[in-house]
This record gives sequence, C-alpha cells and structure tokens, in this order.
Amino acid sequence: MVCDKGFLYPLGWLFLYVILATSCGFDNASKRAVDEQADSLCVDSIMPDTSVLVEDEPLRRLRIGAVGDLMMHDYQMEKAYRNDTDTFDFSPIFQQIQSYLDENDLLIGNLETVFAGKEKGRRADVYGYASFPYFNAPDCFAATLAEAGFDLLATANNHTMDGYPEGVTATLDLLDSLHLLHHGTSRDSTERERLCIVERNGIKVGFCSYTYSLNGVFVPKNKRFMVNEFCKYDSAKVSGMCETIRRLRRAGADFTVAYLHCGTEYQKQPNRYQRRMADSLHRAGCDLILMAHPHILQRMDILPADSTAPKSLVAYSLGNFLSSQVFRDSIPKDIGAILQVDIVKKKDSTFIQN
Repeated sequence: MVCDKGFLYPLGWLFLYVILATSCGFDNASKRAVDEQADSLCVDSIMPDTSVLVEDEPLRRLRIGAVGDLMMHDYQMEKAYRNDTDTFDFSPIFQQIQSYLDENDLLIGNLETVFAGKEKGRRADVYGYASFPYFNAPDCFAATLAEAGFDLLATANNHTMDGYPEGVTATLDLLDSLHLLHHGTSRDSTERERLCIVERNGIKVGFCSYTYSLNGVFVPKNKRFMVNEFCKYDSAKVSGMCETIRRLRRAGADFTVAYLHCGTEYQKQPNRYQRRMADSLHRAGCDLILMAHPHILQRMDILPADSTAPKSLVAYSLGNFLSSQVFRDSIPKDIGAILQVDIVKKKDSTFIQN
C-alpha cells in the first residue's frame, strides 16, 4: 500500500516537547514530574551529522512528529457526551497544544482503541461504547484526530482485537473515510502484504507497525492476517518484521520508521525485549524506532552506525499522549511527549541532522 497523503521529510533538528494531554487537571506535583522528566529527556546535539551541506545543493526537508498512546477512557467519553443530542464532542481535546501539532509535516500516533461502532464492542457500558479492558470509542474521536492534524496511525497493539475481527474492519474503513493513513492491521491478506510508503516534500517515508501482544484474545485461524504481531517475541515473526524494513528500502523509501507496541507497563526503563527489538530493527536498517505500551516516558537511545547498519534513533516509550490515567504512586501516567525529528534529503542521502 502506498499511503499517499502528501509527504513529509525534513531531516534536521530534533526537538522533544513534554506536555500534558489528558482530561485530568495539571497540578503542581504533576508539573514537577513533567519538569523532571523533561530534564532527563532533553538531549543537546543528539544526532550530530557529519555531512557538509553545500548551499547550492538542492535540499528537501521534512519534520516528523510522533506521539504515544491515543486512548479513550470512561471519564473522557463522559465529559464529551452531549445528552441533548446523544452525541460526543471531543473538539476541545487538543486546543491547548494545537500549535505544537501544527509544526509537523507528518504526525504519527499510536491508536490504542478501536471504532467498532455503537453497541458493537465486547462491552457497551459508556453510552454504547467502552474503555478498559475492551476499548471501543465513538467514531467522532477519529474525526477529531484527523482535524487535529494526525496523518498516520499505528493500529497494531494489545487492544487491536477488542472489537472482534469486525471491529478491525470497521476501524480501518472509518480511518480510510477520514483519509487517515494506517499500518498494523489489515482487512485481508492482500492488504497485509502492502507496504506503507508516504511521500511528502519529495521524501519517501516507509512505515510499519507491530505488537507483541493481543491480551490473550484469540484471532480466528482464517483471520491471522488481521494483525501484525510478534507475540512471545517469536524469532520467525521478528525476522519477518525486519524483512518489512528491508522491503520498504527496496521499494524506494528514503527513511524508515517502525512503531512497536511492547515493553513493561509503568516501568521507567526499557526491558531487555525492547532493547532486543531495537537492535534487530537497527541491524535491518530502520532509521527511527518508536515504541508504546509502558504508558510512561522512557529514555531515547542512539544506536551507532557500523559497516552493516545506519545510525538509528530509538524512543523506547513516548508515554500516554491522550488518556485519563493520572500521576499516582510516583508513576507519571499523565505525561506524554511530542517527538519531533527533522530530516534532510541531499541527493541520494537522507539523514537526521542536528
């Protein structure tokens, strides 16, 4: 699948904005937690580029923005519900941070809910919809994401099957109708094999999304194509994921991004499986490796280039970007990050430039 919705590619400066994006209040304790985590994540000259840019050479630029989990809990739906019309209004959600979202040419997020339809999920206890443990959000939430400027959504995560196989299909149909690009789930085996390459500003970005878990939900044998997964970190499936990165390169991607759903919830440091997946993708040639699932911020790493692989930037967890989880027991679940990566393409070379 060539995901064609404009193309974004400024390899250059890398910025990290730590912001609160929940439906909860932002008290002083939370602000201190934000400041402390921001201090730990700010990286000066994180990926210095050794290339010399000659001014008369034509340069193409793209800024990729990436955020963590986009979730919809009971509290958020209750606050957005309008009793007089039996509808939801999520439009205020991003108002205070819209300017940051607008700075990006390609905005990526992890969609951790499904849009199965009213009364069509595994539960329907919030005006016909539901949140944990089986998420199913109103369709207008997807429209809010599109209006906020999201371009590309990772749809492979442990809640992908919360609305049954029919929920996967309904979700993708809705995203398509809103011109929201996606990768990680499929309606048939043909779609599963399509590559996601987005072109903007003359730069082609290859994207893929995979999950380590489906929360034990059974996927019918004849529907295994529906979710990109590497459950139990199966070595053959991990190899297949890495081959996807190589296929994206062969298909013409200048820059590759992988979004994995893995890690240990509420742990401040990446576990050994996250590090192993990052190393595997790095050796496969992936430029930017994003992860979600811990629901709090974790560190970023630079995996250096060698004779077989280019340099890779890894964000082990971008935290909750939208949820109603709160700071509790010293766990900052109400903090999310916008990671901005500027990319430059010069002749046949595309790189993150500081």
